[in-house]
Amino acid sequence: MSLLIILLSGSMGVSAQQAIITGTLAADSSGKSIKLTLINYETRNDTLVQETKSTQDGQFTLTISLKEPKIYDLEVDNSSLVQVLAKPGDHIHLTINKDLIQVTGSQETQFLIDYEANRKNVFNKYLKRTYDSSAAAVKSGNKERIEYWNVEHEKASQNYKAELAQWVEQPFFINSLAAIHHSIRWNSETDTALMNQMVSIYQQKYPNYDLTRQLVNKVNATKRIAIGAIAPGFISTDTTGRRIDLKGYRGKYTFVEFWASWCAPCREESPTLVRLYNEYKDKGFAILSVSIDKNTTQWRNAIRQDGYTWENVCDLNGYGGPVAALYTVTAIPNSFLLDKKGRIIAKNLRGKDLETKLTALMN
Repeated sequence: MSLLIILLSGSMGVSAQQAIITGTLAADSSGKSIKLTLINYETRNDTLVQETKSTQDGQFTLTISLKEPKIYDLEVDNSSLVQVLAKPGDHIHLTINKDLIQVTGSQETQFLIDYEANRKNVFNKYLKRTYDSSAAAVKSGNKERIEYWNVEHEKASQNYKAELAQWVEQPFFINSLAAIHHSIRWNSETDTALMNQMVSIYQQKYPNYDLTRQLVNKVNATKRIAIGAIAPGFISTDTTGRRIDLKGYRGKYTFVEFWASWCAPCREESPTLVRLYNEYKDKGFAILSVSIDKNTTQWRNAIRQDGYTWENVCDLNGYGGPVAALYTVTAIPNSFLLDKKGRIIAKNLRGKDLETKLTALMN
């Protein structure tokens, strides 16, 4: 009998339960569309779970079925507003007034709100200036200014990620499932120790959760594309439908560039790439651009407008495509410089940094 009770308890433990998310919007938000989307940190192919509309007084209710903790994105009028970490049995209430969001019923969701507030502050501290300056440089048409601010943007991006990691390292946060929102989406080369620490914590505290599986897979994938590793092979399709194999680039120094037509920093780097390609293509340098576009016309137009004469491939699946997943690309621009044997020798070189590296290799 005791064994039967244990078995029944175990089966009940994995049964789906409900979590209820209620909310109050500002007084002028009646009838607005409310969407709840399950975040997939591995593929970026998020899944719409439920959609409703707020009542005349700005109230809404979402009821979801889940077996374990999940992180969702809550959108109001198709604009991402807050991430919610829901567990079976939770009753979470959000009070939303412009930029102020208050939550009851979920400590982890409060952690996510606090993290996002900090992230915005860190963004303004490091990246806002470089974004604005890069845009101004592009408008000026001055190539030297463009290259300078592209390099400055990459430096600022690394500082941005490093300071975000300091927030994650706080004991209250790193021991929470909320920490995965940072570590899968924003990890960088400097986060290896942090990621390994999180894996250890998660495997002990949350061994059977899908969020833990996603984290472990992310860490393993990060090791797969470390400096010194042979770049993972892939085959993708170019603008004419021809299949392009990365192995065909062996024997050349190859710059594998992840970009998209809608990515302003990527497009700002285009004049530099065109110049360096023309300068070194006869000396054993090649570029293979991998787009994460979803729109064929926009992708092809951007190639033409920016003067890319090298091979470009795209699976039209955005961040959820197999090549982006293989290289754990969750943000762009992102790039890898390979040696003649296909080994990764540098990452995310831009502007003068890329030129300096190529000059050393080619001369």
